[in-house]
Amino acid sequence: MNAKACLAFLLLFFFASACAKHVGKDVVFESCDGISSAASLLATFNQRNESLHSVKGIGKIKLWGEKGPQVSRLAWLGSADGRLRVEVLGLSGQPVAKFIYDGKQCFLLSHIDQQYYQNTCLDPDLDRLTGIDIKVSEMVHFLSGGVPIYDHDIFSLQHLGADEGYVLILKKRWRWVVEKIYLDESLSVVNKVEAYNWSGLVYCAVLEKTRNVNDHAIPFKIVISDDSQQGFSITTDRCWSDITVLPSMFAIDPPRSLSGADP
Repeated sequence: MNAKACLAFLLLFFFASACAKHVGKDVVFESCDGISSAASLLATFNQRNESLHSVKGIGKIKLWGEKGPQVSRLAWLGSADGRLRVEVLGLSGQPVAKFIYDGKQCFLLSHIDQQYYQNTCLDPDLDRLTGIDIKVSEMVHFLSGGVPIYDHDIFSLQHLGADEGYVLILKKRWRWVVEKIYLDESLSVVNKVEAYNWSGLVYCAVLEKTRNVNDHAIPFKIVISDDSQQGFSITTDRCWSDITVLPSMFAIDPPRSLSGADP
């Protein structure tokens, strides 16, 4: 992926609109099937999410859609509170673009045209950037080994058959499915997460090559797609978990020597 293409993808991020879906922090344990293991799983996921602090990684991102596949080196830093810093790297290993979300504002610094862009937002979607309607906080969860849990009223656990594992299904009270979490036979490894809205599938996240990093089960390959021909994957080469995160790492301080814009 050339530098101008990288910048074009990142710039589109700032025009993404907020989505109506909500990722809940508090889970309501109300099982229509009375399966205690389902409630236990949800409690485990909550504990896992609460144990996450920060993640840093380097690897590559591949995007595909109408314009065909595009690949770029990527470095990222995510915090459990939803903050995210991403740098697109050129062939020399130096950043060609820098994106920061500090929890209140998005900031993009382009080293290509020496400009910066800034916008106020709250947990923005990545749909204009990746073609997939997924929020920044959800990506931080996946990158750090967590599982986003959508607000729900009813849950159930189903066995898919021999050697096929289980699926934990979360629904709203009027039977609308909001999320499906697929696990292996041991109920210890999450293989896939599907998010839904009233009209159907929003995205499917396939989690592969899970490794233990500082007692966190982190997928080193994440493939996210929807029912269309668009999607992206992030493959991790190196990863660090629970590192010290300083406020300066997500500080937005536009260089005075560059011209800026607030879209």
